[in-house]
Amino acid sequence: MEAKAAAMAMRKPGDWSCRSCQYVNFCKREACQRGWEVKPGDWCCRCCAVNNYASRGSCFKCGAAKNDSAAAVAQGWGFSVASQAGWKNGDWICPRMECNVQNYANRTECFRCNFPRYYG
Repeated sequence: MEAKAAAMAMRKPGDWSCRSCQYVNFCKREACQRGWEVKPGDWCCRCCAVNNYASRGSCFKCGAAKNDSAAAVAQGWGFSVASQAGWKNGDWICPRMECNVQNYANRTECFRCNFPRYYG
């Protein structure tokens, strides 16, 4: 418990704790150093399925407005998306920030990076 208290005392503004493993990450990190959880507040564009920083008002890839296309990035889980054309119920986006691709509903891990659908 003392180690946790010491870590909390050394935190700087903007540092954040991973919800999955409680690891304290520096504010510059966009994903947990120990796992793949993304920084709270980041959002996924529903138009192109790219993760965006919380501070962005529009998607950096396709320019879609955050209000129109934002889906909160699921913390530690591949999340389902079925509202876009060509997507079927249960299809999901890889939760690994560096990957972030669409997968069919029947896959248990990402076809591109082999990251598990249900992580955490």
